[in-house]
Amino acid sequence: MKSKRVLIVDDNDLNRKLFENLIGQLCYFKSVKNGIEALDILKVENFDLILMDIQMPQMDGMTAMKQIKISKLTESPIIAVTAFAELEDKNNFLDQGFDDFIVKPIRPREFIECIKETLSRNPTPQKVQNETTSETLSDLILDVQVIKQLMKYNSTEIIKNVYLDFLKECEKLVEDSQNSFSTSDLQSIEDHLHIIKGNSGTLGANKIFKLSQKGELHAKNSNWAETKKILQQLQNEILIFREYLNEETIFES
Repeated sequence: MKSKRVLIVDDNDLNRKLFENLIGQLCYFKSVKNGIEALDILKVENFDLILMDIQMPQMDGMTAMKQIKISKLTESPIIAVTAFAELEDKNNFLDQGFDDFIVKPIRPREFIECIKETLSRNPTPQKVQNETTSETLSDLILDVQVIKQLMKYNSTEIIKNVYLDFLKECEKLVEDSQNSFSTSDLQSIEDHLHIIKGNSGTLGANKIFKLSQKGELHAKNSNWAETKKILQQLQNEILIFREYLNEETIFES
C-alpha cells in the first residue's frame, strides 16, 4: 500500500490538510488546488487514485474528470468528493464517468476504508449515505467521538492544529461574508458558508454546521435579513467553540 500514489484535488486548505493527514498514513500523495493543476500534474506524473472535489474555482471537478478521460491522461479511478448525496446525484456522477464518490462531511474510518478498497482492487461503487442535515446531528458544540476517530490516524498535536486552523478559517470567512453585504454579494456569502458547512460537519462542530447550513440556504434564496442574522449567530458560536476547545481535556491525553 505504501507504494501507491494518490492525487488530492481540492481548493479548500483545511480539507486538503485533513485528507493529507489521513492518506499519508497509507501511502504517498500529492495535492493540487483545482482541475487545471490536476491536468498539468497528470501530464507528467502517474497516480493510482485521484480524489476530485466537485466545487472548485477555475475548473470544477466534473469538467476536470471529463478532460482527464478525453485526453486519456490516466486510467486510474477518479473518486468525486461531494456534498451532494441524493440517489439521483449518485447516478449522475457515475453516469458522467466517476468511478465512485465520497460524501462530505467525511467520516475518517469510512474514508480510509474507501481509499484502501479502491487502491487494493477495482471497487464496486459505494452505497450513498444521506447528506448530513440538522435533523441527523445531535445538538452538541463538539462531537468528541469525531475527534477520537481522527486521533486514531494522527497525533493529538496534528488534530488539535487542524481544529485551530478550522477556527481561524471560520473567523475569516464570517468576516469576509459580513463585508460582502456592503457590495450586495450574496454569492460570495453562500460560497463562504458552504465551506464552513463542509468543514464543520467533517470535524463534528455540530452547532456551527447547523447554522452554516441554514445560512447557506438563506443566501441561496436571497434572504438578506435571515442571512445577516445567521452570520451574527455564527460569530458568537465560533467564540463559544473556541472557548470549549480550550477547555476540552481530550487533547491532554
